[in-house]
Amino acid sequence: KNIQKALSLLDVVKDKGMKLDAYFYTAAIDACAKGNMWRKALSLLDEMRQSGIEPTGFTYSAAISACGNGGQWERGLELLYQMRGKGMEINVITYNAAIAALANTAKKRTSTKTTKRISKDVEESSSSNDGDREEELWKHALDLLEQMKKDGVVPDAYSYSAAISACGAEGRWEEALNLIKIMQRGGRRSRPNKIAYTAAISACGRSGEWEHAMELFNDMKKDGLQPDRVSYNALLYSLRVADKADEAYEIWNEMCGRGEDSDDRWSTPDIITLTDVLGTLDPKGKKNKQRIDDIFREAVKRGIVIREDSLDSLWEVDLSGMSFPVARAACRFIFNRGLQAVREGEAVEDVTLITGVGVSHRNAPGGQGRGNDEQDRSSGATALREYIRQILRDDFDPPIYCSVPQYAAGTVVASKEIMQKWIDQQNVE
Repeated sequence: KNIQKALSLLDVVKDKGMKLDAYFYTAAIDACAKGNMWRKALSLLDEMRQSGIEPTGFTYSAAISACGNGGQWERGLELLYQMRGKGMEINVITYNAAIAALANTAKKRTSTKTTKRISKDVEESSSSNDGDREEELWKHALDLLEQMKKDGVVPDAYSYSAAISACGAEGRWEEALNLIKIMQRGGRRSRPNKIAYTAAISACGRSGEWEHAMELFNDMKKDGLQPDRVSYNALLYSLRVADKADEAYEIWNEMCGRGEDSDDRWSTPDIITLTDVLGTLDPKGKKNKQRIDDIFREAVKRGIVIREDSLDSLWEVDLSGMSFPVARAACRFIFNRGLQAVREGEAVEDVTLITGVGVSHRNAPGGQGRGNDEQDRSSGATALREYIRQILRDDFDPPIYCSVPQYAAGTVVASKEIMQKWIDQQNVE
């Protein structure tokens, strides 16, 4: 609403033939930056020049921010070079906008990869090497920090935090740690903030440097900064990469308010948290099975998965959209819940698990499943569906064999007879 107000105000001034100045244009371009309207921002900048109005440093800063928010880091740096070419003074605000443009683009790349990581149905064949074609933005960020110092502009906490974010998003943990140390040695204006620490933790995590990540996490607490969900998730990812199950379970408990002096008001877990903590736990050991069950029950209680307001029932549950670690834990929860219900007098029914139909299946000739046949794999069976069938065979004793209905390719069904056989075995044990 405020964005449209700023743009409308500019139009009103034009329509009334009033004199426009840099203030009006800068306000409108700043509104575009906040609204991710980088094309409109650059269009206004061109219009401003054509009208004979010289952009100020604040105007350029707003335009650079607009480019950064839109992932147009090259255009943002080009504006910075234009300022330098004109001999304009570049202050900390403008430099920060340029570094933030690099950081925002780097984080968007990482966000896309994170979404794929927790997705249920990423085709194994789509292992593209986009990273080989992506320019290393962290180098540009560090170059800008050095240029600031050469120009006599003192970087502040935002400058360093944005540069660390760029390094963190691209896994440059050593560079991120070095910047954190510089901040820790600096004055009050450049002390590390939560954003800086979290970005550095992310950098360490992506490189398997979990001990450095944990040290940074503890340093953040010592500095009086309350970790938020993003900070915790960055740490948990580092623990998942390093296969540190005990540490990950401890962090999960801390997020849930179970740890010593823990406070979950600002760090409640989400689906990314759940994915990473379950991803560290090998379900073969008895201790880890108990942990997995405990974690998933808490996730259900918190409404992260299998929400009460969903259409799920005791015997039919939608698993589509779940990552493999979460789906595996969900199966344990669903079947154990059914077991308990039967012990309390509930009649056994078929168990239906909805896995969804992926891209490969929709593109297969005819678009229909072929029942129980193992040829489902070649006819476009989803990765999640086949994974569920496998773990029900491998993780349960006796094995739970599922069928795929002919006209419901995105589901697997365990018949009540198979369920009864499994339940009888559990009662014997």
